[in-house]
Amino acid sequence: MKTESKEPMLKQKRRTVFFKGKHSNRHMKSKTETMHRGTRPNQNRSDSVQIEPGSSLRKPEPLRSKTAGEGLKNAQPVNRHQQAVPQEPKTANRMNRRAIKKASFSMSRRISGSYIQMVIDAFLSCLVLMLLIFILYHCVILVMDVQHIVEDLSTTQTLNDSVYDIIVQKDTEIALFDKSGEMLINSFGKWYMPNERLPIWFFRRDNAIFIMLKTWISRTDAIYTINIFRDITPILLELAVLLGFTVFLGLLTLLTIYFRGRSITKNVLYPIQEVTKMTKEIKAQNLNLRLNVTNAKDELKELIITFNSMMDRIEDAYNKQNQFVSDASHELRTPISVVQGYARMLERWGKEDPDVLHESIEAIRNEAENMKELVDKLLFIARNDKDTLILNKEKFSLSEMMEELVKETRMVNEQHTIEASIEQGLNTYADRNRIKQAMRIFIDNAQKYTEPGKTIEVNLKREENRAVLSVTDSGCGITKEDLNNVFDRFFRADESRDRNKGGHGLGLSIAKIIVLRHGGKINVKSKVGEGSVFSIILEADPEAVEG
Repeated sequence: MKTESKEPMLKQKRRTVFFKGKHSNRHMKSKTETMHRGTRPNQNRSDSVQIEPGSSLRKPEPLRSKTAGEGLKNAQPVNRHQQAVPQEPKTANRMNRRAIKKASFSMSRRISGSYIQMVIDAFLSCLVLMLLIFILYHCVILVMDVQHIVEDLSTTQTLNDSVYDIIVQKDTEIALFDKSGEMLINSFGKWYMPNERLPIWFFRRDNAIFIMLKTWISRTDAIYTINIFRDITPILLELAVLLGFTVFLGLLTLLTIYFRGRSITKNVLYPIQEVTKMTKEIKAQNLNLRLNVTNAKDELKELIITFNSMMDRIEDAYNKQNQFVSDASHELRTPISVVQGYARMLERWGKEDPDVLHESIEAIRNEAENMKELVDKLLFIARNDKDTLILNKEKFSLSEMMEELVKETRMVNEQHTIEASIEQGLNTYADRNRIKQAMRIFIDNAQKYTEPGKTIEVNLKREENRAVLSVTDSGCGITKEDLNNVFDRFFRADESRDRNKGGHGLGLSIAKIIVLRHGGKINVKSKVGEGSVFSIILEADPEAVEG
């Protein structure tokens, strides 16, 4: 039977895991660890922390890997803090593996197909370019030969002898016609043309292919028509051999790219498969799983680092949520227990004893007010988390608000000396009630932790175009370790755990929300044994600053 820890899961020990081969998916549950805050020794130096809009009090933890020297292939998920639960059906595991394998094969096939398509496009482009160059080259040579023949026959004295010399020497067949169309010389034999006006035509004779070019010879005695026949069979054979060799090399290259590219793509996509596997296995009980970046490179390394960073944020948010729920339940448990106790007391003796009746009613009323205050604070924080908190901003006088606050504090608090230093003429544009609420939180906090008879200072001053509101107490101070946590929800420092001082540990969290919502800053300075200074920095109204 699976048992669950009663304590909230505050912080889990992070692990780095990898997956190798085939293994079953396991739901793992980490043992919970409670946050222990021991008593800090006194410090003699002052520490401070500043909160700005969009900033976080906690320092981000660096990404780290605890499985050094092991790659994605050679590591397995092992966690001594995890408890095994019944395995999922083997059929579901096989289906998951098949789906991952099918997706991987499909992706690698698409990538290989893209490579091949690019190579084919480049190959065809080069092939067409090569054919054009080859054909243009031989056409230019043929035209130049025909031009030389025409020039020779135009200037020769003996036309017939020159024609026969060209036929013998240049391996060229010639058919010569006079102006009337009568054939004078024909070394090619019979041929047929569908249209006599065509200047170029192709003929086949004795398994050879000839190209015919028709032109004219202008001589002093007459104008002749000449048809020059050139055997292009060797050129076509060269072209066929060249094309065949090129196609063979192209096919060989394509096959090599396909199989080699598919293999490389699988190797590249393997870590992505591992990321997919791990994301399928991450549950609320094992948010501490991380990927190792030891052997990852380039963009894949950046992807893994981003994934681990995302998991850090998710784990931190989940732990904070659990902590918040646990603390809220703990805060509500005490007043509910008190109400239940006094209800039983009323049931037994309150009907007959007026003193018990009065005491019970008073206690129940106080605890009800306490619970109402806690619920109001929780609702305020929830509205902020949902981004539905509305601020009614207006221009008002910070100086008047601070004087009003000091006056009210002196009326209700006679145990401390309230000193005020308020600069006049400072205005701002903000929600007056919320700013006053934040300052009231700081003053109440100072009253709780300042011994009776000591001084609490409330100041308002101008620094350039900003207004600085501060509260200085003479309390026990805050240690450096606690200084980074004072604005966390339900946080209490070691010296402030006495519940007789009241409060739920939400006041400073609410003050932080109010100030950051106004685009301001909070500055905290503290020295153990001497006291603390809480400051709010807001933008002052420009007209007030200039005035």
